[in-house]
Amino acid sequence: MPDSQKPPLTGKTPRESESTLSESMMPDQLNHHGNVFGGEILALVDKTGGVVARRHARLPVVTVSMDRVEFREPVYATDYVEAHGRIVHVGRTSMEIMVTVEAEQLETGKRRQTNRCFLTYVALDRHNGRPAPVPPLILETDEDRRLHAAAERRRARRLAEAEDEKELEP
Repeated sequence: MPDSQKPPLTGKTPRESESTLSESMMPDQLNHHGNVFGGEILALVDKTGGVVARRHARLPVVTVSMDRVEFREPVYATDYVEAHGRIVHVGRTSMEIMVTVEAEQLETGKRRQTNRCFLTYVALDRHNGRPAPVPPLILETDEDRRLHAAAERRRARRLAEAEDEKELEP
């Protein structure tokens, strides 16, 4: 069926695709400082963001970018880590996902936010692997609208930076 004849996609709220992945950190995930490797945390972040994007699009997705990874505190081998993902912006084929990471010391119950990251994913058509349209985002709450507005500012900044980079090309 040509695109012009496809029915419009039904919108979805951020809550419909929110996801949490969790993992106990182990000694083999430590760096030479005795903290969990940043790459281990980034892998969990990317997995979480991918689940959110797939739940929203109901299509295969690929990671396009990680924007502004913040490592606020170390994660230790004995920590239980939860990565919480929620969709904050949708384009025609792309989705921006915010992932926050919390570490919990199981012995004390103390929880702390250790990371926050914004990732962009693109949905792919199952048949040809080309970018595919995704459902629009329905903003229900003030928090949804605030996060969406911030995502639009990040998108505008990325587009401006891409233009600047084009000027540097030979």
